[in-house]
Amino acid sequence: MYRPLAALCAALLAVAAVAAATVAVATSSPAVSDAGGTDAGGTPRRAQHARSLSTATPTASPTPAPADPPPEIAGTASNYPGTAGFGDTAVVALPGALGGRYTGAVVGHVTICADRCARLPVVDWCDCYWGTGDQRVADLSHAAWAVVSDEPLSRGLIPVRVVLDQTRLTSAYAEAGTG
Repeated sequence: MYRPLAALCAALLAVAAVAAATVAVATSSPAVSDAGGTDAGGTPRRAQHARSLSTATPTASPTPAPADPPPEIAGTASNYPGTAGFGDTAVVALPGALGGRYTGAVVGHVTICADRCARLPVVDWCDCYWGTGDQRVADLSHAAWAVVSDEPLSRGLIPVRVVLDQTRLTSAYAEAGTG
């Protein structure tokens, strides 16, 4: 009875010894301990990476600076029948100093406020008596007039606010020296 038990114990010790030897060889193997190579000082790169992760400090993400509000120009708007090619669409013509121009296409958008506000396409330019005492800040198509005002077209002129909420129009305004 002692002999089979002794043989079993010897076998278990042999298995344990082989396992321990395997672990010892695996942990001292250069392929495992130097995985990723070493730096010039002999420090394994894996250790360098682990060290850099442990010393990394979080950085706050930059908060974007609040944008300046777009320029607003208060003044008088007149009305005109519309620009060729745009039919009965609510459109606006602006003085050149505010970015108005005619190309046959929409060149930008502005927000016009009278009784209510509406974002309208800029499709034309007007002289609008710019730089005089009778200066207009916008010329509204008949359809645009109806969108922003309850006044009849026959009134001819209404007080408005023009919000230049597109960079190109804001730049034209600044370059004209009006901003």
